[in-house]
Amino acid sequence: MGQWIPWLPQFETGFMEIDYQHRELFGMFNELLDAAWDGEGQQALKYSLTFMADYVVNHFATEERYMRHHRFPGYEEHKQAHDDFTAEVGAFIREYKDKDLSGSLVVKVVSKLGDWTRDHVRGMDKELGAFLVEAEVAGAAGSGTRYAAA
Repeated sequence: MGQWIPWLPQFETGFMEIDYQHRELFGMFNELLDAAWDGEGQQALKYSLTFMADYVVNHFATEERYMRHHRFPGYEEHKQAHDDFTAEVGAFIREYKDKDLSGSLVVKVVSKLGDWTRDHVRGMDKELGAFLVEAEVAGAAGSGTRYAAA
């Protein structure tokens, strides 16, 4: 698999469960881009959009559960970003179902959702990760999902 959108240390949040889920998402983008490169992007798009629909439900629920449990002060803003992204995924799914597939839709999905993902992980999720690691170090939950920062 190509590393069109490589996982870099700057994306690490310090929380294994969240980072694992983020890596899965980056992997899906790379698989979609590989398929597009091989001329099979339209076929891969259905799988990718299905993955994204499930991902936003499960991953965002994970983050939001941690935010509520630890009383993360940025919860409302972070949740709103999740809700906005979920709406974007829904819009792409509707576009996929309502129109003939084109290579441009593959490019739009990767560009718009990929850019949002990178920016969100580097910004809001890094902030959340630091908060959660500190909360766990202080003994607030002891869920065992944090790991030592490099």
